[in-house]
Amino acid sequence: MNQRLALAAALLLTGCERHAAPGPEPRPTAQPSPAPPVASAPAPSPTPAPMPTAAPLSATDRLILGQWRKAANRGECAPLHFRSTAGASGTPRPARFSGGWAVAWDQPQVRSAFGIAGVAILPDDHASADAQRDRLARQWQHLRQLDTLPQPAFAGYGVEGAQPYPVTNPEGKGLNSLAYLRVGGQTCTYNVWSRISRAHLEALLENLELLPTG
Repeated sequence: MNQRLALAAALLLTGCERHAAPGPEPRPTAQPSPAPPVASAPAPSPTPAPMPTAAPLSATDRLILGQWRKAANRGECAPLHFRSTAGASGTPRPARFSGGWAVAWDQPQVRSAFGIAGVAILPDDHASADAQRDRLARQWQHLRQLDTLPQPAFAGYGVEGAQPYPVTNPEGKGLNSLAYLRVGGQTCTYNVWSRISRAHLEALLENLELLPTG
């Protein structure tokens, strides 16, 4: 009897083992995520070329601009200056021209040895360039084309008072040589003068140019 009980117990245990619950299924091995693409660095922007800078104004040019900015005729009489004073030295200073602007250069023995002015606007100044050229040709002994200025540009000149140069002093040394100028785009009549000589006045005229105001 005992042997039968033992055998039955053994058979029961064997059947339990056969019907035991299965274990957990193995998990799949995780695959590593692909690395994100490395962004390429942007190409450096080209360095812009430096902008050209205007040359600094000289003390004389600043003086001319200061006088011009105070003048009643500044809207119709742009400032002019000399690229060179044609070998003459002097101390520039403001000069008085009613309604206009002017700068004169003084020398130790000669006040206002040479200079430039934009004089007040007169009714005749609004005439055409051809009419102005004819007027200056009738008034002065010499007429000169001015190629360094906006066209049409020309000057009539001689001794102050629209007098001719004396036969005994054709170079005008020590006399006040004076020129009246007309410049394209401007209304006023400019004055340029030299008490040094006729040749110096002519050299000043050839060295004239517009002075930037910006």
